[in-house]
Amino acid sequence: MSINLYLRKISFWIALALLTVCGAPESFANHGIDDLAQPIQVTGTVISAADGLTLPGVTIRVKDSQSGTVTDLDGTYEIEVAPDAVLVFSYIGFSTQEISVNSRSVINVIMQESAEALDEVVITALGIKREEKSLGYSVATIDGAELNKVVRENVLSGLAGKVSGVSISNTGGAGSSVNMVIRGATSLSTDNQPLFVVDGVPLGSSINNVGGFGDDNRVDYGNAIADLDPSSIESISILKGPSAAALYGTRAGNGVVLITTKKAIAGQPMKVSATTNTVFDLPSRYVNTQTRFSTGHFSLRPEDVGSGILPPIRPADEAGAGPENDKGYWAIQWDAPRDANGAEIPTELRSYPNNIQNFLNDYALTTTNGVTVSNSNPYLNYRLGFTNMTHRGLIPNSDLNRNNLTLAASSKLHDKLTISTNINCTAIQRISIFGS
Repeated sequence: MSINLYLRKISFWIALALLTVCGAPESFANHGIDDLAQPIQVTGTVISAADGLTLPGVTIRVKDSQSGTVTDLDGTYEIEVAPDAVLVFSYIGFSTQEISVNSRSVINVIMQESAEALDEVVITALGIKREEKSLGYSVATIDGAELNKVVRENVLSGLAGKVSGVSISNTGGAGSSVNMVIRGATSLSTDNQPLFVVDGVPLGSSINNVGGFGDDNRVDYGNAIADLDPSSIESISILKGPSAAALYGTRAGNGVVLITTKKAIAGQPMKVSATTNTVFDLPSRYVNTQTRFSTGHFSLRPEDVGSGILPPIRPADEAGAGPENDKGYWAIQWDAPRDANGAEIPTELRSYPNNIQNFLNDYALTTTNGVTVSNSNPYLNYRLGFTNMTHRGLIPNSDLNRNNLTLAASSKLHDKLTISTNINCTAIQRISIFGS
């Protein structure tokens, strides 16, 4: 026997003895077990908990590995993994989930919206969700909760001071039109109002108290956007600039305001909620006005006209240059009484320093009460709400009462067919000096 063959036999027996005493290395043992674990095929569907719709483009990754896949247009996926693998589901605007396979072949996932992630996601034209940093134009997003902190009689009034580059002003009292201009006026012949899109439906909301003058000065019954119930709004996205509104055509030349209303959350049992909100408006200060002189061209006295009765004083005369008040002077004024023959009777010239305070109410009160019922099941999702808003204005006879009935419902008739509807019924009663 050669020396080399003899040494090889000795080395083999020494190695076998060491393995017997110390045990086989863990890597060898596990390698044999892993070889016995056969990969399995996992399929499933990913849906949104907010509306029950499928989510295309969800990233599905095997934890601690480089393999993965994405859901197709129908929200379904298929992936081959080990029976003890962990799948990581991630999607823009939704919370990331880690789910253990546990030898299952079908795993359906319901993803919850993430408030932190939604801060970085905006709703663009046609309701498409995009990351804000990936857009080439400015988009401002307002959460519906911001509108309900201090409820106003018009949803646009609640946006005042919350969005840069957007000017919002009231054109009159409660129930009148609200003017909204994005990045300044661009036309002298139109009202420069943006296009409003509510749940994908374009809505014209022009100001109807412009274009008339003199005896053609029309009554302002408010713009259409005032019919919306602020408590039913989920979010508002304001698209600024022509490039943001390109998909809506020339009607969106002044910008687009995308409004998304609330809907039932998928998988949530029947829920009944009630809300109430009360807002007080108090005058902070009154404008200082002079009350020493009446209206008129000259500060005349009785000796200047040779009579105890001064020339008539009319509201159309120049203000602040007439006879002095509270001096015992008499003149025919705009509210002068008449005698039996219809002739105007002179009255004493007096000042009324607190006439504005005495005319206005002490405060304005806006009370909003609402109740909603929502339910979700595999066949029907619905959210039914009723809201009553009562406004008592600072100006007498400027009260406003509004009732809103909203319904958002959707039914999944087939895997690829879903029917949805959004209904908003509004009844408004305005009380003014001309009646209801």
